Amino acid sequence: MWRTTFPSVLSVCLAAGPALAHPHVFIDTRIEILLNDRNEATGLRVSWTYDDLYSLYIVGDMGLDPDWDGKLTPDEVARLSGFDMDWIDGFEGDTFALMAGAPLGLSGPRDWTAGYADGKITSTHVRDFAAPVAVAAEPLVVQVYDPGYYVAYAIPFDPVVTGGTGCTAQVFVPDLDAASEALQAALAEYTPDVDLEAEFPAVGANFAEEVRLTCAAP
Repeated sequence: MWRTTFPSVLSVCLAAGPALAHPHVFIDTRIEILLNDRNEATGLRVSWTYDDLYSLYIVGDMGLDPDWDGKLTPDEVARLSGFDMDWIDGFEGDTFALMAGAPLGLSGPRDWTAGYADGKITSTHVRDFAAPVAVAAEPLVVQVYDPGYYVAYAIPFDPVVTGGTGCTAQVFVPDLDAASEALQAALAEYTPDVDLEAEFPAVGANFAEEVRLTCAAP
């Protein structure tokens, strides 16, 4: 789940009934992998484009674009920048990196930006690996998902590789039928008196889209 101290948008249900009340926010994600000249991944630049409704809520709640012309002044852009970067302790940024199935440490966000165009907010931030990650035939995997599935992430953009040589990145999507079946199985375990909004199962990983980066042998 995307977690900051900023207030969350009102619920947007996909269908009737609490069992189908998630997700509430939809984010299109762009992943840029930063490499040094030794084909070691040093960090990620992550871009989030929020859905129209959530963007409208944030712009209105922050008192931006009062004339509703869809354009922000430089001062308003400065105010918007970082609105989603005040992460609570333990939040992993809904971005996860793995090598051979083992999780890799990532720093908190830095160098963030934000903008508003075509009715949508787009923010960017950089996260650094705890140590450079050598990439060859074994792929570096970058997944985007909210464990609690409050936010639905997609990667509709081609991944970007900056630096390095002979490296290729591709997007892979999960089996959505299997993910939906796992969600329904998890929800079936709850009794009717459970508040699903507060106790939603951690099924987000099943819906994770991911980027896989490989590099040719030096």
